[in-house]
Amino acid sequence: MIVIKTALVVLVVLVGWVVALSSDPGVYPGGDQNPLHGWRTLPTIPGASIDNTTLAVGNATLVHYIDAAYDARRVKRAVIQIHGENRDAWNQWLYADLAAQRAAEGGDLERDEVVVMAPMFFNTRDRGAYPYDEALDPVATTTTQDTSLPTNTAVRRGMEGRVLERRGKFPIPLGKVSTTRAMIWKSVEWGEGANAYEPVGAPGSFEALDAAVDFFLDRTRFPHLRKVVVAGFSLGAQLTNRYATFRTDTTNDDRVAFWISSPNSFVYLTPTRPLRIGAACASTYADYKYGLNGTLPSYISSTSFSASELIQRYLARTVYYLVGMQDDSAGLDSCAPNSQGRGHLDKMWYWTQQTLPYLPGSTGNEGELPPNSEVRFVAKTGHQDWKMITSDPGVETLLLKGWYANGTDARAPKSNGVTAANTPSLHQVTNAASTSHRGHVVAVTVAVSLPLLVALTL
Repeated sequence: MIVIKTALVVLVVLVGWVVALSSDPGVYPGGDQNPLHGWRTLPTIPGASIDNTTLAVGNATLVHYIDAAYDARRVKRAVIQIHGENRDAWNQWLYADLAAQRAAEGGDLERDEVVVMAPMFFNTRDRGAYPYDEALDPVATTTTQDTSLPTNTAVRRGMEGRVLERRGKFPIPLGKVSTTRAMIWKSVEWGEGANAYEPVGAPGSFEALDAAVDFFLDRTRFPHLRKVVVAGFSLGAQLTNRYATFRTDTTNDDRVAFWISSPNSFVYLTPTRPLRIGAACASTYADYKYGLNGTLPSYISSTSFSASELIQRYLARTVYYLVGMQDDSAGLDSCAPNSQGRGHLDKMWYWTQQTLPYLPGSTGNEGELPPNSEVRFVAKTGHQDWKMITSDPGVETLLLKGWYANGTDARAPKSNGVTAANTPSLHQVTNAASTSHRGHVVAVTVAVSLPLLVALTL
């Protein structure tokens, strides 16, 4: 199956982009897009190499896919494409590569002037995708963590949250089977900047992105690089939003852009929410990762900041937002994210049309984003990373915007038919979200009721 799908990708490139891809060109070892027990291999993708040494992050390394052969002296743009919950970094490289090939068809840039990196945020289930040793006993393998001091929480002037304390020395089971220094997380907490589970004492995903961004910003390595785009879809977009919020280094902000597509939530910087806050989370809805209260990742916890400082820094950054007009899927259905919207589409609408414009220092007008921010609502597209990345708006915002040193854009290639739509009305997005939520409730009700019905008839 891998060979067949790779051949299809090559065929698409040879024939040209007369029409959009009709299906996901991604490669899925074993045939499952998000295997329950994790990935067992990192597939080989033509044109990409797997690097497990270059990006040092504290005592760990960030495994990533990157262009197999590039001349750093020719590179003018780097795209760091971050996967979603299913951790298919190879496909993210593949999709971004296809987008870069499309961009080159516009005539103003060449493919070898772009380098694509796709980081791999492993979780512990991905044994085999990262080297491991079955002889290691995950139960017996522990470390001792001294928690005599309170867990740090950043001081958020005017928005102080509770400090969670753990005291004493405790054995922490590692479940360690990795034989490398690759960064590995227990589950999906990498999407909020949390520290890696392995190696012991490793930093987190924010530090990993710092390492990736700084790698490309190094003028001794990439002397002609103009822009790094940190791009994420779904859970990767959640990470990108939070990284854009908390990245402390502002010295190269004119050379860094953030591309946020279809996240299930944003980190809100004020206490207000667009929808009703449910009773179940009335006292916790603003805890991190949905707000600034509670315990923050160590990347943030070592600093003091105010909400107003974060807001001004975020508003000044270059950020592109994208979501599909058919992306009414609910994502995580729980109290805190539901106060931001019911589906990916309306969450993006509320964020870009009603939240960002009214942050202190922003435009103050509904639908009017800060000068460095733009949003694209993509027609005929649902929660589909491959379609979003290779769409006309995807190619535009990832690769064409601000291509030249004077800030002007590169010319666009011939349209592939997946285009930007007009900004929808609140009525449109809430109708879509309500329909999706009703469908979700019905599905859950049926799933719960069937076992009960069986039990009652026995």
